[in-house]
Amino acid sequence: MTRLAGHIRAGRLVPLALACLGLTGACTREDEAVLRARLSEWFSIAETLAFQAERDCAAAMFRLSAADVKAQMPVVSGVRAMLQQLDRQGRAALDMRGVSPDEGLVALVDIDRPRGMAMRRAALEGRVCMSAPMEDAFLRALQNRRGVLAWDVVSGTIIILDPDSGLLVVAMGAG
Repeated sequence: MTRLAGHIRAGRLVPLALACLGLTGACTREDEAVLRARLSEWFSIAETLAFQAERDCAAAMFRLSAADVKAQMPVVSGVRAMLQQLDRQGRAALDMRGVSPDEGLVALVDIDRPRGMAMRRAALEGRVCMSAPMEDAFLRALQNRRGVLAWDVVSGTIIILDPDSGLLVVAMGAG
């Protein structure tokens, strides 16, 4: 080991250190600009209120400019319809009036355990990246009976639209 270390000259340490720093930065789960661009296709988001991404999680909170879902995100009113839409397009929003996103998530787990648990895991792992105010907004949105639960299969993103607070809260796990 000492012989190997002797072959690394001081002039080579700087590029090696820079390469390591670059790889560390590349280990974040999601970039804010990429996330905003994707979410803007589906929701009317305004400013970013919070964003945090690390290797195994990402979380964000956005103010909504309108509390509706755009046509590019299929909206369904039942759990089975959501599962069918996820099979077809890989994304769907569940808007069951009178049923909170948390209750919808439990129903998804009951009907399709692997997909429901993937969504639940994304929410739980994403909370690691949340500040206290973001986590509070996320938990409130989960309990809001007027809230909308959305899932993007490709990115493993769980999205909750809270029309009462005008917030969109997003969580991703390790993927």
